[in-house]
Amino acid sequence: MTHHFRVSELDCLEIAGRQHSLVSLNRTGSIWSRLDDPSVCISLTGDELIRLLAAPDTRLRRSFFSSKSAYRRLRHDHNYLQSVEPEKRSKALWQSTCVQVFLEAEARRETTRTERSIDALRCELERRVNLIEEVDQDLGRKPRAGQVLVRRRFPSARWLLEWVRLAEKGGHSPLVFLRKKSGKVPNKRLAADAEGLLAECVLGYLDRNEPTQEQIVSHVKDRFTDANAARVLIGQPALSVPSASTVRRRIRGLDPFEVMAQRKGIDAARRKFGFFENGIPADYPMQRLEMDEWQIDLVSLLGESGALDCLPPEERARFAVGRRWLYVAVDCATRCILGFRLVSTPNADDAIRMLNLIIQDKTPIAVAAGCESSWGQSGGIGQLFTDQGSAFVAEKFRVAVADLGATYEAPPAGVPKLRARIERLFRTFGQQLAPMLIGRTFSDPVARGDYPSEKWAALTDDELAKVFTLFVVDIYHNTPHSGLMGETPANAWKRLEAEQGVTPPPDANQRRAVLGIPHSRRLGRHGVRVFGINYTCPQLQTALLRGAGGEVDLRIDPEDLTHISVCLGQEWFSAEAVSGAVHGLSFDEWLVLVRVLRERFKEEALLSEHVVREARKKIRAIDAEARQLRRVQPPHLTADMLQQEERRLFLGLRIGPEASSATGAPEHPHNRGRPGPDDLFGDVVEPAGPITPKDGGETAEPDVTSDDEEWTFDD
Repeated sequence: MTHHFRVSELDCLEIAGRQHSLVSLNRTGSIWSRLDDPSVCISLTGDELIRLLAAPDTRLRRSFFSSKSAYRRLRHDHNYLQSVEPEKRSKALWQSTCVQVFLEAEARRETTRTERSIDALRCELERRVNLIEEVDQDLGRKPRAGQVLVRRRFPSARWLLEWVRLAEKGGHSPLVFLRKKSGKVPNKRLAADAEGLLAECVLGYLDRNEPTQEQIVSHVKDRFTDANAARVLIGQPALSVPSASTVRRRIRGLDPFEVMAQRKGIDAARRKFGFFENGIPADYPMQRLEMDEWQIDLVSLLGESGALDCLPPEERARFAVGRRWLYVAVDCATRCILGFRLVSTPNADDAIRMLNLIIQDKTPIAVAAGCESSWGQSGGIGQLFTDQGSAFVAEKFRVAVADLGATYEAPPAGVPKLRARIERLFRTFGQQLAPMLIGRTFSDPVARGDYPSEKWAALTDDELAKVFTLFVVDIYHNTPHSGLMGETPANAWKRLEAEQGVTPPPDANQRRAVLGIPHSRRLGRHGVRVFGINYTCPQLQTALLRGAGGEVDLRIDPEDLTHISVCLGQEWFSAEAVSGAVHGLSFDEWLVLVRVLRERFKEEALLSEHVVREARKKIRAIDAEARQLRRVQPPHLTADMLQQEERRLFLGLRIGPEASSATGAPEHPHNRGRPGPDDLFGDVVEPAGPITPKDGGETAEPDVTSDDEEWTFDD
């Protein structure tokens, strides 16, 4: 499948530190020119761009050259909310919530952009903001009497309008609130009243340059001054210069939809006004997404299959049963499902992992489930619409969405038509998929009757994952959709991708920095060591040379241990594993591999790298399909789990080339003495080399000589 991505002249492609701007784009690929030397151009097909974005030194900064991005860069020095101090980050998100609640009220015509109107609704606006903030603070806690909930004082009408203007100038990113504006432009009283000339002047407000009302007032005064001078010359009386209140009244009298469409574009006008009645419109893939959680209309076995597979349904039903929840994301333009995830209970961590599925090609999951069709629908998120569930209003989820460069919207609760696509999709699951499965719960007790749902529960988590994957990829995506005028979602994606293009996904470093599992490690001569693997990059080496020390924040992608992201200052950099033996391995594969090698070679102090590679091939062949399906199932890794596994299994494990900084002992490459308490296995993995067997086929101990005290495992 050839990818066609939707990029623009406002995007910046950074390759090895050099910035490139888009020159031209068509269905076959794109051409980019270097900013410092426009005569140097590169051409990239969609597939080449995908491979390039996976490289550690490539970044695609969407809308980097736009006025809104430039405005944000003038106000702050941060690229991600992840790098902001918790208190400042919370306040910025709170300010963003205040703006969002006001804009929702304005769109419903409950208030206008005047201080008097806002003061009349101030208590209700404050109540809505506090409700969202309290849901976030209660996330993960069992409600108890006496728990402390932090509330912030709601801003005055004047400051709220100032925040709204800041948000609109900065593209509605919470980052725009991180630093206060140094100067303040005083408000002016505006003017207007003489019909023909006044109407012409007021229409100047409908311009994409977005002139302010003050500029229109000045323009009116200038035009009337010039007109009056001309009228005096021909003996006509001067026109009365319109008053400020008249100018304001005429501007407010303009059609709101037309004003928004002319000043900010038709997409912004549809987003502000249209979707409240007609759902969320979208013109191309990944422009607008809807995401929600749904309790599956099915009672299932709470666990993975395996030992239960050979049991009949009535025996399997004796085990723990219940109803799983499902996170689903759907593309509004094509109705394609961009991912789903089975969870035990709704939570912000699984919602964030759902974001990771949205931006990745899920064809390996489809292959593991035995699908006939591919599942390549993916890309960068434009706007994400959710309800006001606790997982979605959580700070960590909103931070992740903002750092991915997407816009987050949470329309008012209790109005399902605002998320019409996702609500209709859940109804499709209940009407088309549930009847094919045993143990369904039906829509209500009356419809259920005496159907023994719990008794007939038979499907496990991995079976549910396979069933939903087959239904989504092979049935739903290839079934004519009434909302697409009879076109299938898969064909709609192919057509719109070819015609309009798809927003490209985040680069590998951004995806890890935003969605990776947080970790921390001490910086040393070996770089940073995680799970017995040494990682390094030029930025880490420079930091060490300049005397940097202490803990370094990391982000880890458990699906691929080839690279990790390290935070130095306020910037995230990609560090690569020193040993090629772990390239392409997932954490699960590395965990199994280390357990096997420790058990098999517990009597030996050294392992050659070819042993690791051979074991790796065997384990990957066995685990390939199951590993892909686990990406959409409830079990998942957390930072605490990673730390627990590292303390228990990776104690003292080091891999890397001999006599290098990766070993941590470059000054003694061949003469190591007794290891310290953290070096139980010392250098477990060494470069491949000949090992002379003893008589009888046993492996000889390595020839180690040292002035230090020698040791063996018998010690």
